[in-house]
Amino acid sequence: MTSPPSPAESRHVDLGSPPDLADWEEVNGSPRRDETNQAWEREIKDDECMRDAPPPPPRSRTNSVSDGAAAREAVELCGIAMLLQHIMTNPPPGAEPAHLAAFWAEPDVPAPAGAAPSPDVGELHDFLFRLFATCFYTPECSVLAFMFILRMLSFHPHLRITPRNCKRLLLCGVMVAQKNHDDAPLRNVDFATAWGHVLPGERPVSAERVGEMERVLLDALGFDLYVPRDQYEACIAELHGVVASHGAGVPGLPAMLRRHAEFLASPPVVLPWAAPPPRTEPPPPPRTRHRSLPVERRNPVSSEHSRDSSPPQNSS
Repeated sequence: MTSPPSPAESRHVDLGSPPDLADWEEVNGSPRRDETNQAWEREIKDDECMRDAPPPPPRSRTNSVSDGAAAREAVELCGIAMLLQHIMTNPPPGAEPAHLAAFWAEPDVPAPAGAAPSPDVGELHDFLFRLFATCFYTPECSVLAFMFILRMLSFHPHLRITPRNCKRLLLCGVMVAQKNHDDAPLRNVDFATAWGHVLPGERPVSAERVGEMERVLLDALGFDLYVPRDQYEACIAELHGVVASHGAGVPGLPAMLRRHAEFLASPPVVLPWAAPPPRTEPPPPPRTRHRSLPVERRNPVSSEHSRDSSPPQNSS
């Protein structure tokens, strides 16, 4: 019988690298997880259809109160749009890989041979601005979503952002950042509904499709959503530097900044699809009229006199 290792020996035991998720599922099995997901989907079926589900709780559109902070957040959103447009304008050589097919409008259709024209800065900013104005998440979520996309590209250099997947990738990145950062997380069905309001002319995105995109993005990130403060501040400085250095070449940039800053400084609004539906109170039940019964009247005279109602006779 072998003796257990001493504490000194146990410190130097090589545990190896952490197991991959696929290897872990081969050992532990995944039917329980699938069964749980199916039960969860059945449980919120009505909620996904938005029939009886209440709207998300109202939240502030920004955590900023000063005009200077609102202007800074507007610059950050414009910087994200400028960097994304630069990345798509200079793609790496080779065909677009199908690893991000979940973010295509038609996942089963292969990528076209020719390169599609990339959206300009104004189109990307308009999408991010409308999504922010519709979902009411905090402005930090846009920066975190951009950092998640850059982290995914650093983990997987063969992946790329293309005009075919950029907006759905931004939608999913914002959703993951909002769930991880904000106090009141939105649901997948909320972002699926917001997609239809932000881009009514695009192909709709169902809640199931949003869940598939979320799974692909989290798997590509290795579920690593932690962003150190110094990295976040470095990204903010980079966004401000991009706008300051190259903003003169972007047409309509002052109008974008002014519109975003005015929206952040304006009082909150209630969008028609975010307002709770009016509740109709059920009519009160009809009142049934009961037949009144005769009430027995009692003589207020004491009980001693009630026994003999005749007047007392005087004795002669």
